[in-house]
Amino acid sequence: MEQKVMGAFTAIILAVVIIMSCILIYVPNMHIIALRIEDSKLSGGRVSVMDMLRASDLELQGEGEATRESILKGHQIRLTLPQNVTSASVKVDNIHVEKTITISINGIGKDYFDNYPMRGESNNIIDITYDSENLVGVIELTLDTVKEAILTSEDEYIYIDFVEPHEVYDKIVVVDAGHGGNVPGASKMGVNEKDINLDIVLELKKLFDRCDKNIGVYYTRTDDSNPSFENRVGLANDSKADVFLSVHNNSTASGRMSSINGTEVMYKGGDSTGESKKFSSMCLAHLLDQLGSKSKGTIVGDEVYIIRMSKSPVALVEVGFMTNQKELENLQDKEYQRKAAQALYDAVLEYLNEK
Repeated sequence: MEQKVMGAFTAIILAVVIIMSCILIYVPNMHIIALRIEDSKLSGGRVSVMDMLRASDLELQGEGEATRESILKGHQIRLTLPQNVTSASVKVDNIHVEKTITISINGIGKDYFDNYPMRGESNNIIDITYDSENLVGVIELTLDTVKEAILTSEDEYIYIDFVEPHEVYDKIVVVDAGHGGNVPGASKMGVNEKDINLDIVLELKKLFDRCDKNIGVYYTRTDDSNPSFENRVGLANDSKADVFLSVHNNSTASGRMSSINGTEVMYKGGDSTGESKKFSSMCLAHLLDQLGSKSKGTIVGDEVYIIRMSKSPVALVEVGFMTNQKELENLQDKEYQRKAAQALYDAVLEYLNEK
């Protein structure tokens, strides 16, 4: 009888172990599921948390240096990570042309800042907003100029500092794909200039992504968006770019198809240093060599806003004429686009090396 009881008891224990093992295998994140259920009950939506930082800034100004150092450790902002959330869950995205930095943290809910107040100083920060969905919190910081965000982790804290781009990179390059969004530029036979401009810039980006030099390359757009002229040239000026390159394609004044063809580069005539003309000449030479296109020369382009307002050496390239049948076909060819990108890449590196 005892053997039967012990056998039944053992069977029950074994069954419990098997069930618990299945639960652990198939539902490993029960704690996360519970948190998501609780978080879904809270009201959400993007809200500004700038007042929290301003209040912390004022409070820290009234504290002694030792207290400030113990909280910030010499950094600008401190975020606290909840238990079970590590620095590996933190992702930073810098949209330089919009002067915004997005910090995504996997594992924090809508009430994150209620439980873990932000501490720090508000230098260069215009606004901070917060939203969370499915326990992914997104902190978006709007700055008054272009900065790089440096994150440092220590224990349960994440520290954030905002530094000048040239403190991170030896050289800064700003690349602009002309037009975009609801501004197509020249449009012929169902082909929009904005798309060709972007295709060439994306090929150029591949080259810079593989570059082993310490060059920071900022793009005004890498999608079908249309940043304002102010934001485009502002990115170059605010980042104190060593060079500013804008990629376009040409058209006849009438917009009609014609035999006119070739490559042209505009520069800032008002640049007394001559650096804009020098860089533009390099762009033209490399494009002619790679593409075998006809030279339309370098011309003063100060009537163009982004050229006139640029504080950096600037070149606006017109790779080819979309109103020329042969060049329109070439500009749609991927290999031709890669050659154009290679030419511009070589021109930028040549200019930076000489500078």
